Amino acid sequence: MKNKLTILILLFFISCKSNKISTLKYSTSPEALRHYQKGWEQIMDEGRYGEAEVSYRKSLEYDPDFLIGKSVLARLTLNLEERLKLYEEIQEKRNTVTGDERLILEVYSSLVKHTNLKDQGSSETKSSLQKALSIAEKNLGSVVHKYPAEIYLKAEYIEVLNSLYGPKQALDSLNALTTISQKDNPFLLGFSASMHAELEEYDIAMKQANRLLQVVKDSTLPKTFAVLADVYFQMGSLEVAKSNVDRAGKLDPKNLDASQLKKKIDEAIKKQNATTLSDMK
Repeated sequence: MKNKLTILILLFFISCKSNKISTLKYSTSPEALRHYQKGWEQIMDEGRYGEAEVSYRKSLEYDPDFLIGKSVLARLTLNLEERLKLYEEIQEKRNTVTGDERLILEVYSSLVKHTNLKDQGSSETKSSLQKALSIAEKNLGSVVHKYPAEIYLKAEYIEVLNSLYGPKQALDSLNALTTISQKDNPFLLGFSASMHAELEEYDIAMKQANRLLQVVKDSTLPKTFAVLADVYFQMGSLEVAKSNVDRAGKLDPKNLDASQLKKKIDEAIKKQNATTLSDMK
């Protein structure tokens, strides 16, 4: 009995050790995968959307049939015609992708479909988003528990939980799913700061935003300024938020986080100025 128990404990620790380094295996060439992974780092950790787009296109140069790479490029491009074409190509060959990779492809494809419907002004836009988020919650939830080293899939999963259930549950999941070292991932630090700000936990939000500055150590990256802009915006410090979001946009005009946030900040400043003018009359 003692020997049997020892074997079970040993197998458990071997399993845990294996899981810690477990990553999803993509059906593509090493060169294509290298550029694909670089693209994720550029988007999530650096906020360099423009450079990430270049990386994804290079990935497809090495493997034009890498459907996961094609789906991420489709999510990133602002060209509706190109996105529609990429989506059609993905749908035609989607059955060639199997296993856990197929789960990810289903998530990305559903998000591309939603973006296409939104840009076309379709009445199905709202329902397509809910369907995409439902697929993402199920599929990403399965994958991130199976491959705990896949930090960017974890990041997307937490984004989905935030969209569906709000920042409190998303933060709880972030803390439960990530290791100590993963909590210092630039994207997760920044997203955590934004969620704490949304919960009006501003001290924690600023602490994490400052921690992000220490981790990144690069003043040319849009990421840090986009995060600071979001935190200051939620605190109501609109001018400071505007200064940071403008800097992020200048560093990368294709940064979607910065461009979307800038619209909100500019609108809030406009409303604030209008209120001030009205009070003066």
